[in-house]
Amino acid sequence: MKHQHFPPVPVTIVSGFLGAGKTTLLNKILNSDIGLRMAVMVNDFGEINIDRDLIVSETQTMVSLANGCICCTVESDLMEQVSRLLALREQRPEYILIEASGVSNPSKIAGTLRYPQFQDQLVIDSVLTVIDAEQFDQLEGELAALAMEQLDIADIVVLNKCDLASPAQVRAMKQRWLYPGVRLLEARFGEVPLELVLGVGAFDPVRLESSHECGAHCTHADHAHQFESWSWSSDRPLSLAALRRVLESLPSSVYRAKGICCLAELPDRRAVLHLVGSRSELEPGAPWAEDQPMSRVVVIGERGQLSLPQLEAAFEGCVA
Repeated sequence: MKHQHFPPVPVTIVSGFLGAGKTTLLNKILNSDIGLRMAVMVNDFGEINIDRDLIVSETQTMVSLANGCICCTVESDLMEQVSRLLALREQRPEYILIEASGVSNPSKIAGTLRYPQFQDQLVIDSVLTVIDAEQFDQLEGELAALAMEQLDIADIVVLNKCDLASPAQVRAMKQRWLYPGVRLLEARFGEVPLELVLGVGAFDPVRLESSHECGAHCTHADHAHQFESWSWSSDRPLSLAALRRVLESLPSSVYRAKGICCLAELPDRRAVLHLVGSRSELEPGAPWAEDQPMSRVVVIGERGQLSLPQLEAAFEGCVA
């Protein structure tokens, strides 16, 4: 029997202290029409707000929903549960969300997902750390140390409950806890633009950009979600070293970037670019074959905060 090949499943890890709003954020994603069959792994999925009428089947550790989502409890070893999800055939997830325990270091989860047995099966799309804007600054001792560990691994920090904190509290929290250049989303009630949380499916930056009738160098704003995107293309090969320098130096107003690049060092194959927060990856992709080699990059950032001339100059400077 021929082995069926599946593409790697993207994973988002959601961390943060108890009460920060992780479950609220997960509910927002779970109840959104995202067009992907998702699996949500939580420590206690009794907190997840699921209408029992939507449940079509239930096992000891897993619940299947009518909207195509699967919820399972991480009550046993994480590796066992992830392997179980990946072994599914008809309901194999296209995306996995993992809610880390409020008092755990999410880097351990990320490390587990990078074990050799999951190579080519999983890819970490993003790591989000949700923090309580009103209470976070009061952490001390061991809790403060754990908070730093949760922030250290975050690609994007979601500053939740901004409606409960004063502007002075928010400023003090940022000064005490956050590194310069951190990608920060301010939120209320876990309302975060899914385009900045999920980088695949309908929320793939390239797909988002192509859904608009714009030129190659254009911007457009989504007034409901307070972000904008910018695209750049070139038919000339790029320098790998120069491109890496640009990705490392992108401003904190840039949340996501994605694209296909033609590198001078890799002339026969595509280079797949993926950036979330300050973490960027460039991986070899499919051969160009009959396609004309070219580069196309889409950047998503905070509306009104992207310096388009600087972005244009930076990527043009990558041409080999």
